[in-house]
Amino acid sequence: MLFDIFHSVGTTDWVRAERQVFEELLEQTRLAEQLGYTTMWLSESHYSSEPQKGHAEPVVPTYPGELGLSNDAPQLIQFLLDRTQRIGFGTAIYNIVGGNGGPIRSAEAMRMLAFLNGLRDTPRMLRIGVASGRFEFINRPFGVHPRDAEEKLLWKQYKRFVFLEALEIFLRLSNGETLSSEMLTPLTLGREHFDSDGEWERARKELARLSAGPLPERLPYRRRWNFEPIRLVPSLSPAMRECQRFVLGSADPLAREIGCKFADLDIFNLSFTSAESLNALHREMTGRASAHGSVWHRGRLPRTALIFIDPDQRRAEEAASRGMDIYLEGMRGTLATPPKEALLAKALVGDAHAIREQLAEGGARGFHREDCVMLWFEFTRGHDEVLKQMRYFAQEVMPHFVA
Repeated sequence: MLFDIFHSVGTTDWVRAERQVFEELLEQTRLAEQLGYTTMWLSESHYSSEPQKGHAEPVVPTYPGELGLSNDAPQLIQFLLDRTQRIGFGTAIYNIVGGNGGPIRSAEAMRMLAFLNGLRDTPRMLRIGVASGRFEFINRPFGVHPRDAEEKLLWKQYKRFVFLEALEIFLRLSNGETLSSEMLTPLTLGREHFDSDGEWERARKELARLSAGPLPERLPYRRRWNFEPIRLVPSLSPAMRECQRFVLGSADPLAREIGCKFADLDIFNLSFTSAESLNALHREMTGRASAHGSVWHRGRLPRTALIFIDPDQRRAEEAASRGMDIYLEGMRGTLATPPKEALLAKALVGDAHAIREQLAEGGARGFHREDCVMLWFEFTRGHDEVLKQMRYFAQEVMPHFVA
């Protein structure tokens, strides 16, 4: 097994100063490197969580803190690279639609990060997880909103296609292509993009009324980004490319289909994804990787897990219960989450002995001896407690699973 760490770079209270959050992140990263964790994955967010509580449709109206303070992953990773020696870094996730200026600017920023990493005496592995971002209020200031009545009617479908367009642009530019918007894959909307026949027919009826004319069988998607041929600089050497991998942070099968045409992608999952779904993804990605001449292995799908480990079993369970309440509030309005009891059944909760049983191959949680597990320690806990739990896990659990 491989063991990574995820860090939200956020707060679940109003006590810690923002500077303190980053100082604690640095100390936790240095300890993770010392203890043998493989990768530090960094969350990203944009803008304070507070003003959106007054929006017409707030997404996290009562969240007790800032969902995230890291608004520039490349800069933060550079800061951490300069202060560590071996550990790899990942983004979970990097918004390529709005928050970072769109897919072209996002590809540029990650190109420069990869280039500078390659100039180091000991380059690190960079795993760049990309997605569209969880919250629409982050993307709207960049023009990602319905442009007319037709897009407003189809916005549920259009949001999905905006990410597909951004993903193709990002990956093809990252590949070193000279690319224009005219070269992008044409996208059309059909019945398969709607939840029911009734929803599809209602949309067509309203669109016919708006256009005052007959509709084509499939509805053409109108591109968001229009640009003449461009190519990124500086160029990346093969060694620089070897130290960078892209990870798809979307559960959309169409995103996997389109994204894997242009890159040998790794995949993210949510912490409550079932073992059956994970195994199905591994089977699918084995075939997709072979199309790129590469080999798929389970470490290419980091398995996220909230962890509440404590020598006192009761304290671990109490911390898990409190943590899940805050987690559910943070996810509210963005994803359909299972009940709290189901989330607790997926998390790693207990003393070292209990955690070893939960991670064992063949157990109820469905872990495999070759999995990469992304552990989330810092959520809802103080800094000293996080350091203590990181050490406890590394000393009492990790040696049983790492060769």
